[in-house]
Amino acid sequence: MQEILVGGVWQAASASETFRAVDPTTGRDRDELWPVSGWDDVDAALEAATAAAAELGRLPDAARGAFLGAYAARLEADRDALVAIAHAETGLAMTPRLRDVEFPRMLDQLRQAAAAAREGTWRMPMLDTARNIRSAAFGLGPVVVFPPANFPLAYGGLTGGDFAAAIAGGNPVIAKAHPGCPGVSCRAAHAAVEAMRDAGLPPATVQLLHGISPADGLRLVADPRVGATGFTGSEQAGRALFAAASAAGRVIWVEMGSINPVVILPGALAERGAAIGGELVESVTGSAGQFCTKPALVFFVADEAGRAFAAHVADRMKAIGPQTLLSAGGRTRLEASLAQLVAAGARPLVAGGGRNAAAWCSRAPTLLEIDAASFLARPEALLVEAFGNATLLVSCADVDQLVRAAAHARGSLGASLYAARDGRDDALWSRVAAVLVARAGRVVENRMPTGLAVTPPMQHGGPWPSAAPPFFSAVGLPFSILRFARRICFDGWTESRLPECLRDAPPPGRPWRFIDHEWVRR
Repeated sequence: MQEILVGGVWQAASASETFRAVDPTTGRDRDELWPVSGWDDVDAALEAATAAAAELGRLPDAARGAFLGAYAARLEADRDALVAIAHAETGLAMTPRLRDVEFPRMLDQLRQAAAAAREGTWRMPMLDTARNIRSAAFGLGPVVVFPPANFPLAYGGLTGGDFAAAIAGGNPVIAKAHPGCPGVSCRAAHAAVEAMRDAGLPPATVQLLHGISPADGLRLVADPRVGATGFTGSEQAGRALFAAASAAGRVIWVEMGSINPVVILPGALAERGAAIGGELVESVTGSAGQFCTKPALVFFVADEAGRAFAAHVADRMKAIGPQTLLSAGGRTRLEASLAQLVAAGARPLVAGGGRNAAAWCSRAPTLLEIDAASFLARPEALLVEAFGNATLLVSCADVDQLVRAAAHARGSLGASLYAARDGRDDALWSRVAAVLVARAGRVVENRMPTGLAVTPPMQHGGPWPSAAPPFFSAVGLPFSILRFARRICFDGWTESRLPECLRDAPPPGRPWRFIDHEWVRR
């Protein structure tokens, strides 16, 4: 039985249930036995985190920066083991996916968070020196992180963006590992313990529970000791947690997957339809389509170039065999979503299905099509996220019908708009772009929405139901830190009693501050 990390101590869980992770390539249970903690463990973690939050508030910002930097270095030194565990638990390719793409992204996030914590502009300090009114952002308190399975490293409970942002903002983290990849979180937690010790942080700054019951999850996010929750996962689970936290007045940030519409204008298809079709197939089948930014809905005009595009996509899809999925449960949910789309009128161009004898949890890609008139007759029945290697083509009679159909797309994390490079689609561009901007947090020109850079201007969050609340982003430091902070105004305080970031002299990181109506760094 694996131990949990509570209050800086590895200890036995108060568990009445257990689980094992499953290797999706073989279908066999992995060796480790993981506990499903009872409420006693959750309560102990909350008590320890509450005390740690108070202690973190008294430490200099540099201490959190030092921890995040040292932690990233320890993880980097353990790259081979972490990548191997992530591969065994998820079936995701070791190279290039885990080792060359996701692992560097994870380290980059942690190091960006370290720099943001040390520098301090994320607090957005504001000073009115004449009236002696000053305000800045400060940590909320214990943050609970529920991670997904599809990014075991870059979105991990103890390695992902929510974790990095919460720590940078001065909040202790209680991570609930994903049951599909608990080993990655456990391995990372050991590195975190050593890095906390080196940086002098309270031992309960980082805590790990491997599993809790759904009822205790709802109770946890609503607990008054919780400053905020970060959740990434299915819409069903996200809605339940969001409702529980909101009913109790607690802060929760949910990212729940997305349709991610793609609109391809007629000139673009006439100009380079085969190339765009290839990009679509790569986007839908990369990592078996298990991205929250995978395009699930593609709008195009079914003229001669459009019909050739659809045929090319179908041919490319048919050539791809069964791909390994994250779990049997994920395959079941994908198949249920596809059945729902077919029942609503979608026609299979590539039936998908089938399994690879070398991969127990696998499925070939699926391509569906429906005409826009049928889509417009019952859009809600067809706005279904089929999470995995599948997508739905919506063939439109003309550009007016294309715009009307695209306007029914629901809130998404990303959207893409393809236009001809020679300018022939320019008159239509702004009309369609306005539709997509209203429905997505990130709109991409002439590229599929999968793959996003971890950079400060990045927006990874969108209108409901893709995420909530829609203004903030789960990616893009230092902005993402503000999800786990609240603004406090200090009115008329003696300078020596003020937090360092609000005193007349700048703090060591020399952050940008808004002093007397001007952003300055002095």
